[in-house]
Amino acid sequence: MAWTHQKITSLAPNSLVLEKATGLASPRRWAGIAGNGNLLWGECKSGGERHYHTVIRFGDESFRCDCKSSFHPCRHILALLFYFSRNIDKIAFAEFPPAWAQQLLKESPVERLTAEEKSRREAGRTRRFGQRLELMEQGNRELEEWLLDLARHGLSAIDEQPPAFWDGFASRMVDAKMRGAGRRIRNFKRLAGKENGFELLLEEMAELYLLAQAFKQLESLPEALQEDALSQMGVNRKKEEVLNEPGLTDTWLALGQAEGEDDEDGLRYRRTWFLGEKSSRLALLLDFSWGNKAYDTHWVVGGSVEGELVFYPGSYPLRALFRNHQMSNRPFQGKSGYATVEAFAQAYARALAANPWLQIFPCLLAEVFPAQEDGQLWLVDSAGKKISLSSESPARWNLLAVSGGRPVQAFGEWDGKALSPLAVVAEGRVVPL
Repeated sequence: MAWTHQKITSLAPNSLVLEKATGLASPRRWAGIAGNGNLLWGECKSGGERHYHTVIRFGDESFRCDCKSSFHPCRHILALLFYFSRNIDKIAFAEFPPAWAQQLLKESPVERLTAEEKSRREAGRTRRFGQRLELMEQGNRELEEWLLDLARHGLSAIDEQPPAFWDGFASRMVDAKMRGAGRRIRNFKRLAGKENGFELLLEEMAELYLLAQAFKQLESLPEALQEDALSQMGVNRKKEEVLNEPGLTDTWLALGQAEGEDDEDGLRYRRTWFLGEKSSRLALLLDFSWGNKAYDTHWVVGGSVEGELVFYPGSYPLRALFRNHQMSNRPFQGKSGYATVEAFAQAYARALAANPWLQIFPCLLAEVFPAQEDGQLWLVDSAGKKISLSSESPARWNLLAVSGGRPVQAFGEWDGKALSPLAVVAEGRVVPL
């Protein structure tokens, strides 16, 4: 059977390994690629000086690599197969493989880490995490005192502070490995310039102070809330760790997307929201990219995907990763959303009670119509209850145009004060705004 892109993709143990393999299937990442019809081998260059040795035996589809990955086949094996499928006429011929390839073929493809190596790696991870927590605890004490000083001096003094006042302390939080706190503080200067800036700033300060207090007693918090607090401070689990958790298999509809850029370092991000057909579960997939580089994955709003999602741990899990997935052409038969604004408000209250630092919450309303009052746009349900649309979202006018004043099924992101619309469902299809 030919080694097509589809066949190689089907071998990937999960989407993360596949994503990394795609990036490694470049000529500049490989050296010494050769084969003899039955065997293919090559050395993959890592970010440092290390070369990973990879060998493939086509007859029985045996794969070996010395990277000691917990996944099989690993990203190096898949990358070599991708390279082979695209450059088969450029592969050098060698009758006999090198000694390292012969040795790898004699070894088991399964677990290659010894118990001693496993123990040493785990001890190293624990030590590094402990060192980071010590640094964060020092930064958290500084954060607590800084917030109290702001409150003591009064919010009126904030107008007099130059941007460097906020940026300087935010940088100190980043240095203390508390990137999440630093990002919130950089946002303070933006809030201070708004019409109701004092009110918004006081709310943000109170929320950040609550986070600092929670971090002080991290070990006494429930495990799920510990995950929330660490995540808010900037400690993110590695994708490999998340993918070891149980997953949820369903057909997932891409409901909407939002993109932005981190002012601090130019990192672009994209949020894609999915709805489970059977589970009715809402899930958030985050993608990142630097500069003008394209995202590694492409999600089509309105498209359906069959696959298994794994959620990041937390008290109200929303963020997730696909362990595996494939596009689906079958019509989506999922739920239509919250029947009323009141039903959504109750769901949001439950989520906030579980995770008090929830900053964005997905909102799918079954039947609402846009209305304008005193220059403000609202979505109104059949009971006359309304929810405000964000004045900072240009998509609110698109929603008004698409609906034509008629009831629609609307989806967006709720930040606790207003809804930023992302899509509407019209005539059975999702229309991005």
